[in-house]
Amino acid sequence: MAFQVRREDKSLALRDPDSVPVLSFIKDVSGFESFSEKGSFDFHSRRVEISRSEGIIEIRISLEQEDRIYGLGEKPGRMARNRSVHSVYSMDAWNYNKKLKEIYSSFPSFIVVSSNIFEVIVNCGSEISFDFGVSDYNSIRVRIPVKDFELFMGSADSFHEIMEWHSSITGRPFRLPSWVLGHQVSRWSYYPQSVVEHVRDSYLREFDLSALYLDIDYMRGYRIFTWDKEKFPEPEKLVKESLKKGVRIIPIIDPGIKLDQDFDIFRKFLGHYVEDGDHGIFTGYVWPGICAFPDFMNSETRKIWGEEMRRFSEAGIEGIWLDMNEPSVKSVKGEMVESETIDGKAIHRLDDGVEKRHGEVHNFYSYFQAMATYNSLKENIKEPFILTRSGYSGIQKYAAMWTGDNEASYDDLLLQMAMIMSLGISGMPYAGCDLGGFMGYSDYELLSRYYQMALFFPIFRNHKVKTGNDQELYNLPDKYKKRIKSAIEMRMRFRDYLSSVAEESHLTGHPIIRPLFYHYFHDRETLGIEDEYMVGSDLIYAPQVYRAKDTREVYIPEGEWIDFNTGEKVQERSWISSHEQFPIYLKKRAFKRIKK
Repeated sequence: MAFQVRREDKSLALRDPDSVPVLSFIKDVSGFESFSEKGSFDFHSRRVEISRSEGIIEIRISLEQEDRIYGLGEKPGRMARNRSVHSVYSMDAWNYNKKLKEIYSSFPSFIVVSSNIFEVIVNCGSEISFDFGVSDYNSIRVRIPVKDFELFMGSADSFHEIMEWHSSITGRPFRLPSWVLGHQVSRWSYYPQSVVEHVRDSYLREFDLSALYLDIDYMRGYRIFTWDKEKFPEPEKLVKESLKKGVRIIPIIDPGIKLDQDFDIFRKFLGHYVEDGDHGIFTGYVWPGICAFPDFMNSETRKIWGEEMRRFSEAGIEGIWLDMNEPSVKSVKGEMVESETIDGKAIHRLDDGVEKRHGEVHNFYSYFQAMATYNSLKENIKEPFILTRSGYSGIQKYAAMWTGDNEASYDDLLLQMAMIMSLGISGMPYAGCDLGGFMGYSDYELLSRYYQMALFFPIFRNHKVKTGNDQELYNLPDKYKKRIKSAIEMRMRFRDYLSSVAEESHLTGHPIIRPLFYHYFHDRETLGIEDEYMVGSDLIYAPQVYRAKDTREVYIPEGEWIDFNTGEKVQERSWISSHEQFPIYLKKRAFKRIKK
């Protein structure tokens, strides 16, 4: 066994022969003195074994029959990961479903729930595989194909403690601007400028509106940091007039830069692009055509990106929408790319001149892009906002996320709740989904159910694909317009409560949207509940998400809970029926933060 272990202050450091720190934080470990010989140690009654064979690092952790495993971010499917295999490698996962292995973001951490809470965080930019008791029924197996990684392990008596520990390592979330908690709308795409103004003003006549997003058609030939002056002759006027009306204009920015020597943005990044194996510019096909991709691993690249972002935002832009930043690549040299991303053999150049293959750092790409974007906006904007599709552990310091190109369906309503809760306990508290479903057809009933389901999601945004049905709320039949308006108004009543939980998240790393087991994991009934969620510690919401049903069963955990709709106390640790449009249950202390 080639690893060495030694105490460093109050931590345990695991190092390989080149002294690369591998395990950089762990506490209360027994048997570490003999690890060099045995290749294993005990951590809170769990056996941990670490080995290396043919360049693959494998970590094995003992798994008990009663253990429940959660985490890995927005992976679609059930929240419990037991008896499943996953890989972490950010991919463009449009029209995803619960069977998909890879998705847009990479959160390589998982939590094991038993009599206490045990978490493992892997910090690594390459593809990582997680086998939760499939190949070996009694073991969790983590396989890492590179030696440059960090491993963190922690144990606590509560989710609160473990999330504070998690965010002490990956970073506390940025402070969410208050306007972000309002109602937001988007479409691929609203244009020209007159249409954007019409959509904005039509919404404001009847609905709350805090932000309006511009998809790729606002650009000149899909070139980033540009405006199509025929479609948007006065972009600064649009942004500033919208701000006066309380609406932020949020334009989309992709990482791909059109390969065009006459394009000044392309020229500014020369010498700072991801390179191919021959040290030429790596190119791939995206919306503008053939594109090059900034090497965000390099601080000079991030500086150039920041300068362009500052210039672009001078029109009064307070929020940026980062998309396609896995990064997504549709084809290379005319050939379709199965992985839909940059070739793993492409080259990044770090600040010290060291070269890294893209496959070694792939999962970091969106993180460093978001860092560069946030830090540049922060220079001129007190509270900037970034919404990103891709992400990595720690990106919560810079950006919020949405769950990408979901498909409109009743199954997706349940899927989105599980994904948002899973993101929360993976360290990303600010998240939402495309209301109405991005792909596919959403009839009026389904659209209204999306608004009910996502009532308290931090990001509350209506968004639809070009080829999808129109879902502007002001054009809906009165029945559904009233139903969705009541959902938006209900959200506004809880705005102060939601803001207080968002501030708690900023200060502590606690998620906003939480599964019931976050607070009540000792109650085994809560471990399988994915169609209810908590907002902070004092609110339970059980949305009406089942087709053609307006009554549902709701589980109430221990404690004194009050039915928001009736004002009556409900029986703890019991299942009850609700036919309310918004089945909300509160602790008494929460009422003072709710508008009447």
